[in-house]
Amino acid sequence: MAMFAPRNGETYIRTDMLDKRTKAKLDEHIATRKRNVTRGIYITYRYLNEWALSKWKEDGWDTIRPDHLRLISIISTEQLNINELSKRARVSKQAMSKMVNDLISKGFIAFETDPHDSRSKIISITKDGVEFMEYFKGCSKLVEKKFEDIIGEKKTQLLIDILEELTEGILELEKREHEKK
Repeated sequence: MAMFAPRNGETYIRTDMLDKRTKAKLDEHIATRKRNVTRGIYITYRYLNEWALSKWKEDGWDTIRPDHLRLISIISTEQLNINELSKRARVSKQAMSKMVNDLISKGFIAFETDPHDSRSKIISITKDGVEFMEYFKGCSKLVEKKFEDIIGEKKTQLLIDILEELTEGILELEKREHEKK
């Protein structure tokens, strides 16, 4: 499929080389794409990551990345070892160890020897980690404001309610699936 040069900021797809059935499928895809939930989630996720990196850098938090949030948010509620952290975050122990070491070197988390198992380390949040979580809470309010500017306050509150319900439902589903294993 060849692409034509952009005209008026749009890219045109050359479809004259497609058979009728394939062109009909493409036309259907293009017509329904705006209401595709995975597209909406992906674009929102991409926007939030890019915005967060820019905002955090601007505010002096340039050593933290969006993927660190998963670990910091888990650690902020309880102390855990790397095995439990990797299970909860759904990443390998090796990836979790790398992230933990990265955040320890940046001062956001710390570890101590598990009093019940000297081979294991318990990871906990530090003062800097708590300060970042407080800062992040403020960033979340800024994101809400951005959404309100786009879709209005009522729809933003509805979106928050739906996301909360969806998140809890997914977590419950994952818990049940994990228990089956």
